[in-house]
Amino acid sequence: MKIEDINKGKVPLVKIDDRLERFKGRVLFKEKLDLANKLLKNKQLPDIE
Repeated sequence: MKIEDINKGKVPLVKIDDRLERFKGRVLFKEKLDLANKLLKNKQLPDIE
């Protein structure tokens, strides 16, 4: 596949780095996650019809 063909394509090409697998299942920002969960727990969501 040539560069010109890639540039003319309508679908973006994405390659996912395999090194990201080491973060799978890990919480990276525990304090921020705890704060977000606390805020969501206390927040009342609007009724959706």
